[in-house]
Amino acid sequence: MINVLLSGNAGVKKGIRLNILSALEHTKAPIHFYVFTMDLRPYGDGEMGIPLQEEDFAPLFSLLKETNPENELSLIDVSKDFIEAFDDTPNRHPKYSPYTLIRLFSDRYIDGDKLIYLDADTMVNNSLEEFAKIDIEGKELAICLDYMGRFWIRKDYFNAGVIYFNLKECRKSGLLERSIKLLQEKKLYFADQSALYQCSSQRVYMPMDYNEQRSVKKTTVIKHFCKGVVYFPLFKIYNVKQWEVSKVHSFLKMHDFDDVYAKYEKLFGEKLS
Repeated sequence: MINVLLSGNAGVKKGIRLNILSALEHTKAPIHFYVFTMDLRPYGDGEMGIPLQEEDFAPLFSLLKETNPENELSLIDVSKDFIEAFDDTPNRHPKYSPYTLIRLFSDRYIDGDKLIYLDADTMVNNSLEEFAKIDIEGKELAICLDYMGRFWIRKDYFNAGVIYFNLKECRKSGLLERSIKLLQEKKLYFADQSALYQCSSQRVYMPMDYNEQRSVKKTTVIKHFCKGVVYFPLFKIYNVKQWEVSKVHSFLKMHDFDDVYAKYEKLFGEKLS
């Protein structure tokens, strides 16, 4: 069984649905998808605090079993954990989304030793079984360099959009709890990504195929639709997500996931713009 964790609010449900569809498209081995979410509306987050609901994934449940009878999807509300850990702390409202912080609770809910964490803005381009090629015995996690951070921050600074966790070692070293404690005490610009960078000592750097932050190649395992920079003819920061299909086609010139887009529209009866 391959354990996969995604997290987010209702605003990224298209991304999580597409990610799951792309994983099923390429992976024959059984997958247990864990989706962490939170209802933060009672705590003043408004529309940004709307949680994912089971009905958001209703059409996927039968497809999961059709693809592999052992496939599973578990939606888990971790609102209580988040408020207890981060309310009234320096990182309660991080630069990006508070929903990225909740991957730090993974060892509380997932029993398996190995876990693939994927950001909501990622797509699977090859079998998730490729992660088994990465040796993380005795290591806390495996990650890829951050495309821009390796130049702007530190040469070994990593991107946490894709993480291959060894939860057994994380429990032993207390990595996730130490990361939470750091975030409770100190404001970090990239919040949990920087906390994991500062607190982890036993890590493996994977080839960029496992967190491709630019163009998709045949060897790409995970494509990450993160921010990028265009320098010519004018300097421009872009942030195109995989569910913005017209921009994926026109700006990124990417058609690698058109088959997944077609399946999405048929399954959910919803046109992707």
